[in-house]
Amino acid sequence: MSLMEQILALHSVDVQVRALRGRLDSAHHYLKTQDTQMKDLHAQRDEVELQRKHTQAQAATLEMEANGVGVQIQKMREELNNSCNTKQYSAILNGLKSLELQKDNFEQQALTQIEKVEQLVARLAQFDAKIAERTTLRDKAAAELKERTQETAARLGELDRERASAAAHVPAPSMVIFDEVANIHAGEAVSPVMTVDARSREYACTACNVEIPYQLYSRLLGDGTSLIQCLSCKRILYLELAELEAASKRKPVAKSS
Repeated sequence: MSLMEQILALHSVDVQVRALRGRLDSAHHYLKTQDTQMKDLHAQRDEVELQRKHTQAQAATLEMEANGVGVQIQKMREELNNSCNTKQYSAILNGLKSLELQKDNFEQQALTQIEKVEQLVARLAQFDAKIAERTTLRDKAAAELKERTQETAARLGELDRERASAAAHVPAPSMVIFDEVANIHAGEAVSPVMTVDARSREYACTACNVEIPYQLYSRLLGDGTSLIQCLSCKRILYLELAELEAASKRKPVAKSS
């Protein structure tokens, strides 16, 4: 088996391994995305819940202040009823009016805080709905990952062994090139060469459509002891059977004298 045949055999298994691993990686990524979004939602909800507790505590404090002033008002009304003279009556009345304004102010502030609490409670309900929806998506993602893992585990194990066996026949330097190119192009490490115009000796890489010098094409017709890479995309070039048969039938182009 020539070096190029070894590379093609390796590539055949490698693309299958990458496809299966890609499915698993996609499921892992989707689950991770759901987990991240769940975490963000919980963090936002916790922040709103903290605001609700703080605001509710403020409302309770203001209500206590208003109630305290209310007790003072009640006492002053009793004093007002028991006042002995006009001067005392006026003084108590002025103090009473001041306390009533203070009580109204506390009650108004408390009402404002209670309205904020109600708004925050509504926001919490919205977050709870979003979290419930996201939980459903997250559970589905986890189930899908589990299913894909179970479906592909056995086959992936077989392919990993096949790939290791195929790689064992490829020389180390060529293996390095194959892995580098495969990683760059998501597993598409090889590309057939197509004939653009045989008479003009024009050939191109099928993957990137960039012209290939005739010298490289000639080397591909050789004994295949070394890898030939596209000068543009760096994929490993090879000639398909139909191209090899067509090349063997072509007459050499006569050199001009």
